[in-house]
Amino acid sequence: MKKTKQIMGQAAAAPRMTKAAALLVAIGLSVPVFLLLTLLEAVVF
Repeated sequence: MKKTKQIMGQAAAAPRMTKAAALLVAIGLSVPVFLLLTLLEAVVF
């Protein structure tokens, strides 16, 4: 059970990740991994 946060005397809902934020996180993780794997393949093979 999540506790409600008190901000300036008001109860605030817990922050939730939006679809746009999830997309940015996915892109931010996939691009460096792709570049790293491409570089690793070029060096090893």
